[in-house]
Amino acid sequence: MMPTVLQEELAVSHLLSVLRDKRTSAAEFVARTETLATLLIARALDLAPSEEAVVDTPLEPAHIRRIIERDVVGVPILRAGMGMERAFLRLIPSAPVHHIGVRRDEATFEPNYYYDSLPEDLSGKTAIILDPMLATGGSAIFTAKRLSALNPDRIVFCGIIGAPEGVRRLTSEFPDMAVFLGALDERLDENAYIRPGLGDAGDRHYGTT
Repeated sequence: MMPTVLQEELAVSHLLSVLRDKRTSAAEFVARTETLATLLIARALDLAPSEEAVVDTPLEPAHIRRIIERDVVGVPILRAGMGMERAFLRLIPSAPVHHIGVRRDEATFEPNYYYDSLPEDLSGKTAIILDPMLATGGSAIFTAKRLSALNPDRIVFCGIIGAPEGVRRLTSEFPDMAVFLGALDERLDENAYIRPGLGDAGDRHYGTT
């Protein structure tokens, strides 16, 4: 499945221009990441379980369609994915969030797992992986495999910026997975950083550059 990339939308392009700028402060980086994540996650929620319902407005009943929030699970990859968590919960505050810790080995670029708070079963759930950067794809693939073992109905990936190499690896391993990105950049460099990218999203989010 081809990724859905939103970079041609002017609001998305504008937010990316702030996130990419090395002069952007940590506080501004956090705020703009959350705004952009909201746009991405809102698009991804088109795939969420939903139901028809009737609600009473102050004037008369209205027929509506709504997300079944408890059947959607947010899965931020620590630590950078936490920058997208608040956006997820603002959209669907009753949805559970389960974290997974996967750290990239800077020598081999392979994922090292160290923590998760996942339940024993995700049957009937749509799991949305949250990670700003899809670089080599290693962390996303590890997380998707871990989630797949828990039998969710669907797994979706949401990220701010992706590299072609990471997108190819992820979609090759999971051809039916929907992938939503703010931008698809040019390449990975020899250190497996996305170019032109925006630097290390976790460091910039927490001001630890």
